[in-house]
Amino acid sequence: MNYVKVSINNFGEIIEKCWLDLSSHYQNCILDEYVVMPNHFHGIVIIDNEREENGCKPFPTSHGLSEIMRGFKTFSSKRINEEDALVKFRWQKSFYDRVIRDQKELDNIRSYIVDNPLKWHLDKNNPINLV
Repeated sequence: MNYVKVSINNFGEIIEKCWLDLSSHYQNCILDEYVVMPNHFHGIVIIDNEREENGCKPFPTSHGLSEIMRGFKTFSSKRINEEDALVKFRWQKSFYDRVIRDQKELDNIRSYIVDNPLKWHLDKNNPINLV
């Protein structure tokens, strides 16, 4: 069986940087485990509205997951497309979300994310599987 080491290219680095920068744009966003894969991304976002500082604003500015993901996709797509004018990078329209209800489920999802690169050789979109 052929195993391909998964390493990120410059677009993956942009995606990673945009992911890691999310909490500076969304104060109620805490980032947990994540992985940048060649054709997809996995990440855990913890939304903690108690953490957000409102400052001088007259109303709360809590952001939900949809807004946080919209920002992530917008920031990363824009930077990738600025990097290479020939690339028209776009994320899929939606995203898969799941409410994590307890520590066991959180631990299982973290393991899935960490282990995902080890399964890249099985992915139907891996170039070695397209022949």
